[in-house]
Amino acid sequence: MNKLAEHPALPWLLAGLSCLLVLAAVWSGLQLDDHFQRYALLGMDGPSIDLFVFYDGDPVANRALMDTGELPWWSSETLRHANFRYLSVLTMQLDYLLWPDSPALMHMHSLLWLGGLVLAVTALYRQLAPTMVVAALAALFYAIDDAHAIPAVYLANRNSLIAACFGVLSILYYIRHASEGHGRSLFASLVFLALALSAAEIAVSTFAYLLAFALCLDERRKTTALLALWPHALVLGGWAAIYRLGAYGASGSGFYVDPLGNPLQFAGTLIDHSVLLLLGQWSPIPADLAGASAGVEFLRPTAWAIVLVLAIVLAPLLLVSRSARYWCLGSLLSLLPIAATGPQNRLLLFVGIGAMGLAAEWIMAVVGRDARLPGRLLWRVPAYAVTAGLLITHLLLGPLLSWVYLDVQSRASSAMVGAIESIPDDPALRDQTLVLVNPPGYVYVVSAIHPVLALQDRPVPGAVRALVHGGTEVTVTRRDETTLEISPQSSLFPTPFSRYHRSAAEPMQPGDSVSLEGFTASVMSVDTRGNPDTLVFEFEVPLEDASLRWMAWQDGVYRAWPLPAIGDSVTLPAQAGIFE
Repeated sequence: MNKLAEHPALPWLLAGLSCLLVLAAVWSGLQLDDHFQRYALLGMDGPSIDLFVFYDGDPVANRALMDTGELPWWSSETLRHANFRYLSVLTMQLDYLLWPDSPALMHMHSLLWLGGLVLAVTALYRQLAPTMVVAALAALFYAIDDAHAIPAVYLANRNSLIAACFGVLSILYYIRHASEGHGRSLFASLVFLALALSAAEIAVSTFAYLLAFALCLDERRKTTALLALWPHALVLGGWAAIYRLGAYGASGSGFYVDPLGNPLQFAGTLIDHSVLLLLGQWSPIPADLAGASAGVEFLRPTAWAIVLVLAIVLAPLLLVSRSARYWCLGSLLSLLPIAATGPQNRLLLFVGIGAMGLAAEWIMAVVGRDARLPGRLLWRVPAYAVTAGLLITHLLLGPLLSWVYLDVQSRASSAMVGAIESIPDDPALRDQTLVLVNPPGYVYVVSAIHPVLALQDRPVPGAVRALVHGGTEVTVTRRDETTLEISPQSSLFPTPFSRYHRSAAEPMQPGDSVSLEGFTASVMSVDTRGNPDTLVFEFEVPLEDASLRWMAWQDGVYRAWPLPAIGDSVTLPAQAGIFE
């Protein structure tokens, strides 16, 4: 086993295995946001260098997007979601320069970054793990981790692979510098950190492992080791200054939080999101389920139970092993930047580095009957149970879940395109306002209408009006010739992600109204949580006017919707969205 663990070909085999597990991504085509980005990269939507600047927080610009329907009527007028990811954009521009009509080659490009990441992480394990066998097991766990599936299949998520790859290289070169004192290694570490930060915000987690190294593994005095990180802190501080001065970050959203711009709101979500992310990392239950609206009440107590059990069982190893403490601290600190958004397994690239290192060291300590661990039966029983659970989760379920996630993403993407293609291919649509009564979401089945239809060279609606989220039962009453009253059973915001465009920190009150071109939406009442549950929509023309085209979501597509007679009510049942 030692010979295999030390074999120079092992890192390359693991990198190949990681890519092989998600090779189906090559034939998956464009996925979700990839359509938006193709629209921009082909020059159809402004400068493509701003690919990750979705909304810049300008009320005038946001108001214009609300008028066209790219933003929903309930959006915060100060909505800002702008990411600093220009290195990643350059790699996508390269795709569109070399093979603009081949998503397969674009996915192959992403797989190269995945392979490079696995190579770098394997080198890190070999550098810091107590034995080569532990390093090999940790690298195997990481190579087949299900958290890599979506970044591999999702071109829009390649940025995380690039950031993680350069981040790990920064850590490796810093460790070399700390042990050998080479100035060139320090310079390389700083360059790689800067590249990582220019690829994606998740690269902030690089500093988590640098800090953990100074506290747990650096042979120098703690103060000396911490002070030695000042060049990296300077790079990180420079990036943060650019981020603030460039107005990057998030505001007005209930799904994304800006830790720099709104530290109090971030502090309020940090523990909850971190525990859910740890659930996704250490168990087969994906953190993504937290974005569902129903049937997931078990998630938080389950997450807390798993975290508590792991803390108790792993504590003896953490007390006696510096490397175990390093993996644990680095993993926990790397939760900080990703806790700023809704919990998702695809965010766990950095968290998984420490988690897999700790899991492998733990398993080998238990299997090898490490004398430093307790020998009492009361401890050994849960210890062996945790060991079995980790092996099942990471060796057996990891690859299986990768395929499940690939299938879910592919099906959702196909469902998105299929739903949008159900909109009539009618030239008259260009002069009409498309009114969607009950779409199950907004980003992927409403905002995506314009880019998907434009890329297919089909007529694009003059404007789009989505009235409410239809993931819940909706009652529609025709008040008069120009007015509808709508009551969604689970309010206007039935799921956490439905809060993407407007934070709960900007509540809507009875009497509030939003007037857009040809249309006014008014809040009549709110539920006990302060979410609108009765709304009135008044149009400037009769609802039957030819300038309006009415459609409703039914069985995964849009269908023509017959307007009720004045005074009549109809109930539209809750409908599954593209991810269900």
